[in-house]
Amino acid sequence: MNSRFFVPSCGAALLLTLSLLWPGNAAASFFGSDGPKDSDEITPVQYSGLLGLRDVDPVMFREKLLPMISEAMKDGRITVGELKDLEKAAGSVAQSFYKAAREPRLQDTFNEKLDEARKSGRELGSKLEDTLSNEVPKLFNDALDLFRDQMQQYKQENPEPATRL
Repeated sequence: MNSRFFVPSCGAALLLTLSLLWPGNAAASFFGSDGPKDSDEITPVQYSGLLGLRDVDPVMFREKLLPMISEAMKDGRITVGELKDLEKAAGSVAQSFYKAAREPRLQDTFNEKLDEARKSGRELGSKLEDTLSNEVPKLFNDALDLFRDQMQQYKQENPEPATRL
């Protein structure tokens, strides 16, 4: 590698990086110096972020944000300006987010309980199969033996009269 070309190219990359990070060019980007307008529709990621607030703070979402979202969706979309209003109405959700992030989701809890029930069901089925294949025949044989014993005792106490031919 020739160092004559390497040093100037590193310098050019450094200048480009610094020009993009310089506070005077904070609004500048590769896509132009102006960001999205308040009348532009929000991105799919922003839509999913709004939906995520439903899990973070369901009460605030239902009482504050949902009416505003319903109003904003009358024209079939939410604009950047309307999103800014929604952000102001939501306020700080940091504590609610942290609490929701630590707690298991309802779906996860439901799936865990369902897995436990399936495991318990398999164990119960296995025990029931053992019982049916081992214990029930033994109990049936014991019952038949008891019946035979009682029948023999009955015959001894009440012998049948001799029949005449």
